[in-house]
Amino acid sequence: MRSKPQHPGPPNGHLLAACVVLLLGFSTQPTAAAPVAYVIHISIDGLRPDAITALGPSNLPNFYRFRTRGAFTDNARSDYDYTVTLPNHVTQLTGRGVLGTLGHGWTANSDPPSGATLASNKGSYVAGAFDVAHDHGLRTGEFASKSKFVLFDTSWNAVNGAPDATPPDNGQDKIDVYLNIGDTAALVNALVTNMTAQPFGYVFLHLTDPDSVGHASGWNPAPGSAYSNVIKLMDARLGVIFSLVQTNLQLAGRTALVLTADHGGSGTDHSLNTLKEDYTIPFYVWGPGVLAGADLYRLNATNRLNPGTGRPTYADPIQPVRNGEAANVSLKLLGLGPVPGSTIGTNQDLALTIPSPTDFALRLAGTDAVLTFTTRLNVLYDIQRSDSPGMGSWSNLVTNLPGTGGVVTNVDFGALDSAPHLYRLNLHF
Repeated sequence: MRSKPQHPGPPNGHLLAACVVLLLGFSTQPTAAAPVAYVIHISIDGLRPDAITALGPSNLPNFYRFRTRGAFTDNARSDYDYTVTLPNHVTQLTGRGVLGTLGHGWTANSDPPSGATLASNKGSYVAGAFDVAHDHGLRTGEFASKSKFVLFDTSWNAVNGAPDATPPDNGQDKIDVYLNIGDTAALVNALVTNMTAQPFGYVFLHLTDPDSVGHASGWNPAPGSAYSNVIKLMDARLGVIFSLVQTNLQLAGRTALVLTADHGGSGTDHSLNTLKEDYTIPFYVWGPGVLAGADLYRLNATNRLNPGTGRPTYADPIQPVRNGEAANVSLKLLGLGPVPGSTIGTNQDLALTIPSPTDFALRLAGTDAVLTFTTRLNVLYDIQRSDSPGMGSWSNLVTNLPGTGGVVTNVDFGALDSAPHLYRLNLHF
């Protein structure tokens, strides 16, 4: 372990409190998402999403916590050209594909030669999520279960890291704590110890077990297989992390988890980039402001395209969700901009919730209350009313109103004939 000087650093429906007090005139009060101060980026090596669905929530309560309390897809994609470990993890941390003039260029999947860096291989500096987080004064960490991941510590250390261009100067060493332990139980416990003592603003955690078992016994997702059993073990590892971020007073309500994988696998291999079992991976996000139980493709109907069983290239006009989004999604959650030079998710436009209408308005027409707002395509809206909000008593005026992308108007007839009311919207799919 290398420790360095530190720097300071809902139910499925989504209630958006576009609330108005009828007899006090018009007012709106959008619900503000709790601020995310900490992000744990988790990559589970060789994780096939169909192994998760085959086992189900009774066997995998923590994977299903991501799925029922966060936004997710089981149909994300790895890098287009490579479905092996190290190139895909470079992609996750830099937001770049492997090949091409804009790619990160790292194709080897073994321990890097002594002193090799992403920059020495590429011929120019390759920034990552650690750069952005650390340059903004956040404490950073890398907890890896494979020795080849020393590449990141070497590439972004005090000698090889880029100067900090964001005042104040937090130095060139972009990773404050680097730890490599092959035993993932010990690795997760070390992360918990560090997060408890002094939380990381951004930390990357790599868990190797499914890849190790897949190579030894095969990527068989059927319950009872060695591979399926190791997925249950990974669920236990996630349970330790969930316990930490939900019980620690500093972390609770302020921590987001981003989970993905580098590749899947078939037989005892995963290197065939044209095989759907190799390139299909999960992408899950859990934390403050993330819509519970939301499918990422439904949340992003206009800017991400579910590829089915296909393998879209980077040139396709609408991209699938990719593991290379992990860096820029993590930074967006922290309120930071994208990784310089990144090409995947650079616009940080992967929606994790349904945006609240900004024009929710009320007017009075005689004894009627007229409510108008602009809807979002594919979203369902419930208009709810309460005469005693302090008692938590809300009733539906309208349910499952389909969003069209246009303005809708709804009338609550005779609203002024009774007590003052509050109105709100419940958004869901």
